[in-house]
Amino acid sequence: MIYNALQRTLKPGYFFGPHCHSNVEICLMKEGECDIIVNGEAITVHKGELMVIFSHMIHSFHVKSDQPAVFLQIHFSPECFIATDQKVNESIKFLHYMTDGHSAYTFHSFTDQLLSCVERICEETNNETGVYHVPLANIYIYEMLFLLSREIEQSVRKVYSVDNPIAIRAIHFINQNMENNISLDDVAQNCNVTTRYLSKIFKKYVNITVKDYICIAKLDKAMNYICNTEFSITEISSKLGFSSAQYFSSVFKKYSGVTPKEFKNLRTKDI
Repeated sequence: MIYNALQRTLKPGYFFGPHCHSNVEICLMKEGECDIIVNGEAITVHKGELMVIFSHMIHSFHVKSDQPAVFLQIHFSPECFIATDQKVNESIKFLHYMTDGHSAYTFHSFTDQLLSCVERICEETNNETGVYHVPLANIYIYEMLFLLSREIEQSVRKVYSVDNPIAIRAIHFINQNMENNISLDDVAQNCNVTTRYLSKIFKKYVNITVKDYICIAKLDKAMNYICNTEFSITEISSKLGFSSAQYFSSVFKKYSGVTPKEFKNLRTKDI
């Protein structure tokens, strides 16, 4: 259920992204501030504030301040909650936000009670020698969902919705073919429009270029392979339609800030 849960310290000038992943991400700022850019929108998260980034939202982190940003970070899978009874889903607001497929992020101040819960999740997740540390951390996730639901009235919720049929068709085609060597021409041909028109529509409704979306979607899949399989970097690059492992590594670093090998070594502590 929990991919990672830990305290992060980002140095002044730090930048990571853009990237996306299937996990829900929680960031509670304890000291300093950090700009979190979600689908092109920059939000400065200050000390005492919380941001939740929902699944598959393209986001980046940038510390512009001359002070480090210290925050608690949790990545956890929403898949465990998708099969929840519809009445339960609707009664627990945060659960509804997490599974409705339209939420981009929520943003608000956090209470001491929520901070205590997240600290316990981080403690148990990293307590590998403790008895029952994994089930305890998973139980605390449920507590966190209830606390977030109770506090959500004070939050700002950003809804993400692509309501243009051409952009939606392009996204669907890319997601279904990300393991092939697809190009802007391929996407435009599938959508029965010119590359120029597709580029204009896609940028307007998705906030990034078609090429960037293809790369970020492939990197999302690549990170999944790195974290959950034993595939080599060469095997992953081949599976995702890259011409070579070297080109795959250069694209990976351009969008994530680290090489695939560095990500594999640092994934338990990096964003």
